[in-house]
Amino acid sequence: MTALALTGRSLNWRGKSGLPPARGPIHAFPGTLQSERLRSVLTQAQEAGIKGTIPEILCDPRLLQILSRQFKVPVPSLETCHRHYRDHLESFRKPERYLGRQIVLRCLKSDLQGRAEGWARAERLIAILFFDPKMFGDLVATYDSITDGSGSGRLGPVMRGELPCELDIALCGLRPGQIYPTPVATEQGIHVVMLDHILPGEVMHFASVHGRISATLRGELQVAAARRHLARLAERYTAAAAE
Repeated sequence: MTALALTGRSLNWRGKSGLPPARGPIHAFPGTLQSERLRSVLTQAQEAGIKGTIPEILCDPRLLQILSRQFKVPVPSLETCHRHYRDHLESFRKPERYLGRQIVLRCLKSDLQGRAEGWARAERLIAILFFDPKMFGDLVATYDSITDGSGSGRLGPVMRGELPCELDIALCGLRPGQIYPTPVATEQGIHVVMLDHILPGEVMHFASVHGRISATLRGELQVAAARRHLARLAERYTAAAAE
């Protein structure tokens, strides 16, 4: 690895073992302003732990991200943001939501016998529902269920990832009208799970994402400005070093 040392108007580089040290001739860089710009960039690279030859540092993507935040760019116009919104409409669509039902046979996780009995009972309920899904309403009224207050045993609507892992895998892996083929064990008890509907995600209104779009476009402009700045420094440094 190489190490950076700023001393006076020169930049000293200690080369790899066995190689003669190389010098970065900042003092020979064309123009005082360009020299100071290069010195500033290399100082920031050093502070970020970015090492290598000067051309390598100027091409390092980590330096690009550091410098991009320092560039002032115009705020994208409303029309520019609208155009980005129209061109990337699907990226602003909310995730699908899943609406189903469940029967929960309550039992403590530590109650191994209760869990075994609940599991066996849940398997019988699943067998009944596979034969006649319309029995769900009658069955959920008979057993201890976590309900929405109407006795329906409603589950959702929820997005993928919002439920406990076991329930999430079961519910979101079904097609509408399907019953999960095995009981599902959670902290609450043993669940029988059925999916009724998958609600399509709605596209968010422009007003709700305008700020996010503007920040994204400004970030892209800043990165582009930093990339041009580093490319110019690298080109002029290479030309100066060759003289």
